[in-house]
Amino acid sequence: MKEHIPSLNGLRAISIFLVLFAHIVLKNFNFTENPGGQIGVSIFFVISGYLITLLLLKEEESKGTISLKGFYIRRTIRIFPIYYFLLFVYLILEVAGILSFSTNSWITSLTYTKYFSINKGSEWESGHLWSLSIEEHFYLIWPIIFKNFRKYRVGFASSVICIVTLLRLTSDVSVMHIFKRADALMWGCIFAIYSNQLVAALKSRKGFFTIVPFITLLLVLAFKRVFTLMGIDQYKNYVTTFCGSYGLLTNLSIGFIILISIHYKDNIWYNFLNNGVLNYIGKLSYSIYLWQQLFFSSHLGGLSSFPYNIFLIFIVSFLSFNLIEKPFLSFKSHFSRYL
Repeated sequence: MKEHIPSLNGLRAISIFLVLFAHIVLKNFNFTENPGGQIGVSIFFVISGYLITLLLLKEEESKGTISLKGFYIRRTIRIFPIYYFLLFVYLILEVAGILSFSTNSWITSLTYTKYFSINKGSEWESGHLWSLSIEEHFYLIWPIIFKNFRKYRVGFASSVICIVTLLRLTSDVSVMHIFKRADALMWGCIFAIYSNQLVAALKSRKGFFTIVPFITLLLVLAFKRVFTLMGIDQYKNYVTTFCGSYGLLTNLSIGFIILISIHYKDNIWYNFLNNGVLNYIGKLSYSIYLWQQLFFSSHLGGLSSFPYNIFLIFIVSFLSFNLIEKPFLSFKSHFSRYL
C-alpha cells in the first residue's frame, strides 16, 4: 500500500529542525527556555495519528477489513531495526567506557517503556526514547480499537483527549508521559477520520481562512511564553492545557495545518514543504531523531560541539537510513504483498 502523502515529509523535516534547534540552544549554548523540541514532537505525534489512521481507513475500504497481523509486521519492520541498532551501538559505547546506563534505563529502552521512568531520572542519551515508547503503545492499541470497535473509534479518541486534558489541569505528570501527550495522537486520528468533511469545510471558506491555524499556533505559543515570563504560577496548568507546545489549541492548529499542507496545492507553502531538500530530510527524520541525542552528549567531548555535532548527526543518519532503514523498507514493501 502506497504510504507517501504530499507535504508530510516536509512537516517532518520542520519537526526535526525544531528538535535539533532546541537541543543546540540547550546543550551547546546553555539556554534552558526553548519550546521548540516539544512542539516538534507534538507535530510528529499528530502526523503519526493522522497517517496511521488514514492507512487503516484505506485498507478497510480496499479489503473490507484490517489485518492486525499485517499491520504489526509492517510497523515492526519499519521501526525496530534501526531502533535496536542504536541500542546496540549504545552497548558498545558502554563496554568501551564512553557511556554509562542504569539497569532501569536499559530495561525501559529495550521494552519501549521509557516514559514510565522519565520522572525517575534517565541518562540524556536515551531520554528521547520516551516519545517513541508513546508511539509504540499507540501502534499497539489503536488498530485493535479501530478494527473491533468501529462505532466507538471517535468516542475512544475523544475520551482519551478529554482524559489527557483533565490530567493536564489537575496533575503534575511529566510532559514526557503518555498521560500528557496521547491527545496529540488522537487528534491526528480524528483529523484523518473526518478529513474529507474538514477539507470540504475549509475549501468552502474564503482563502484567508487557511492562515488561521498558522496564526492561532503562533498566538498560543507566544501567549504561553509571555505567561511564563510573567511567572504567574497559579494558572500554569490552565495555560499549558490549552496553549504552549503541547496544548489543546496547539494540537488542533497542527491538525488543520496538516490538512491544509496536503490538500492546498500550487502555493508557496505547499511548494516549500515538497521541495527536494525538505522531502529528503523528512525521510531521514526518524534516523535523525534517534541519533541526534547521542551527539549532544557531554561524554563525546569535541564531537558534541557545535557545529561538528550537527554535521555528524546528518552523516550518521544518512548512513543508517541507507544501510539499515532503506533495505528493511524495501523488505517491508516486498513482504506486504503476502499479507
